[in-house]
Amino acid sequence: MNNVKDAVGIVGDAIGPYIPLIQTASSLITKIIEICEAAEYNKKVCNALAERVEITRVPMELLKVRKKKNEKELRNESYYNAFYKFIYVLEEIEKYTKEISKYHGFRKYVKAISVKEKFIKLTEKYDNTMNDLHFAVTVDNEERRRDDEEALAEIFIEFDKYLKSVDNKVDKVYEEVMYIKKHIDDKTFHGANKIDSKYLELPLRGKSDDKRGKHPNYVVKRIYRGQEVACKSNSTTEDDTKVQGHLEILIKLSECKHILRFYGVSKIDDDNVRVFEWAHYGTLKELYEKKDIQWHYKVRFALNICRGLLFLQNAEILHHDLRCENILITESLEPKIYNFKLARYTFGNTTTLKEEDNEAVRWLAPEKLISFMAKYTTQCEIFSFGILLWELAFEKIPYGSLRVDEIKDFVIKGGREIIKFGDSTPEISKLQENYKEIIINIWKNNPQERISFLKAFDMLDGLYNSISYMFDKNMPALLDDKTLDLDGSKEIYDLVLPDEDISPIVQIIPLDEGIQAYKMHEHQKAWECFEYHAANENITAKYWKGRYLWDGFLDGIKEREEGRELLKEAADEGHPDAQLFYAFTLKNVLAEKDNKNTFIKYITKAAEGNNNFAQFNLGDIYYKGKLKIQKNENEGIKWLRKAALNDNNKAIQFLEEKGISLY
Repeated sequence: MNNVKDAVGIVGDAIGPYIPLIQTASSLITKIIEICEAAEYNKKVCNALAERVEITRVPMELLKVRKKKNEKELRNESYYNAFYKFIYVLEEIEKYTKEISKYHGFRKYVKAISVKEKFIKLTEKYDNTMNDLHFAVTVDNEERRRDDEEALAEIFIEFDKYLKSVDNKVDKVYEEVMYIKKHIDDKTFHGANKIDSKYLELPLRGKSDDKRGKHPNYVVKRIYRGQEVACKSNSTTEDDTKVQGHLEILIKLSECKHILRFYGVSKIDDDNVRVFEWAHYGTLKELYEKKDIQWHYKVRFALNICRGLLFLQNAEILHHDLRCENILITESLEPKIYNFKLARYTFGNTTTLKEEDNEAVRWLAPEKLISFMAKYTTQCEIFSFGILLWELAFEKIPYGSLRVDEIKDFVIKGGREIIKFGDSTPEISKLQENYKEIIINIWKNNPQERISFLKAFDMLDGLYNSISYMFDKNMPALLDDKTLDLDGSKEIYDLVLPDEDISPIVQIIPLDEGIQAYKMHEHQKAWECFEYHAANENITAKYWKGRYLWDGFLDGIKEREEGRELLKEAADEGHPDAQLFYAFTLKNVLAEKDNKNTFIKYITKAAEGNNNFAQFNLGDIYYKGKLKIQKNENEGIKWLRKAALNDNNKAIQFLEEKGISLY
């Protein structure tokens, strides 16, 4: 701690060094609460942590109010260190909740470290910091223990079931969509496949619905490579860079069989068209207006629509306009999600409605109805899915008896459509009650109380499995003539001098300033920062101190064993950069002991943690069979693609030289 600047020399200013720390802690607590309120998954785990951090606001503020009473404590260096440890714990909690509350983040997270183990470690760290800071928090420990156990018991239950049934393509699609989105303004994409119109042949036997809609918004049927396709007129300039990027995303989404397949673009009679798979029955709305859909097929429709929405969610895309009118039905009665004109990335801008009489309000969540400018979230999407489920059940648009301008106030106040079924058989009645429970759990007024898409999937999957025997009874999927009876009818104190001579607290710069000092080659300043925070048990600081000792940034002396040990310590605590650098401390001694296997173990961990340099090196090792590792080109290409999608230039160049597609 030698030569550290910014010592607080004013005797009466004991609280001064803590003000920026209290502000940082307060900001982190706010972020954690916001993350937990918007959590899509593991809500109980997130809430358990949110409740912990929220109750620390009061004792923090009391430090400022009772500064005279607490002055001796505030001037104690170990107390100052403890407050920094408190900030570290909050930073870890913020990262942890951000990861496990999102679908893709949770999938990635579970590969690196046990979610349960991390939760237990974080709560232990939190409780220890509360003791070190003497923060009196009134809480029933036995009740908290029960709440923690209940929250931990929930982890993985829905998720594991989905992982067993989901297409393994989802991770690849996510990476590719994120890459396209990131470079949509600065790269020229190939866009959609350009189809020569001569390959779009007329059907041999024309039907009355081979052309749907009117010019300029029409759809015509054609035969493309033996498949019936829909050619949808389009006025967009296909050469626009952003359009090209969006078309590539449509192609990626087509890898999900529950999303309408997109073949490419073409021309028909000088009109630009986009070519999709043909939906024999048209929209789900058009289908239920003509025929009654048997209940076992309604459940199958709902389950497969939910699968498609989970696929979109994994690609961090929200549809923004869920209703039966935007679900197409193929000849084999498979539902396909389409019409992505309002779709957005989950972190992108919200969709606003220009006119309040827009029919979409019938499916909108109350928080969007309160303000059309409010952010559209996953909770909004699940709400719309619940309304879609009601629409599918009763085969009519929601709130049919209300004018569009009346719906807003009705829904905001908690009003919903009636769920009342007509007379039916006992087995159908039981099915209907289970279906009703799913809807009720989805369309709650409070966004935080709505179940997640995974939970909805789990419930629908269980319902579907319970009625699978109905598909073996040769029961028709559709009934003519609409015969089913669906619904039966603060204090401030003056500062005083202390009673004893207490050394002032040395104020330390935050870790991010230390990293910036490293980048500016201010190595002494950076070293003092890293040394302090590492001694205070910060994982990232351990990594940076380890690098300084190993690479000799401060004094030119390289490869200190203490540096390697610090890198390993940070690596074992899950820091991807530390995992990579620890692996490379072994590169010159790979022939000794079990170092080669250790090298591969840690570089793989770093690659799984999304370090693109580790992904490139791991791919290079497998592709070329380096280090006497068995050559595996497919495994190598997998990691090289991940690195390229993470903007690793060496990986991009490698794939280009080998003629290997980025996707």
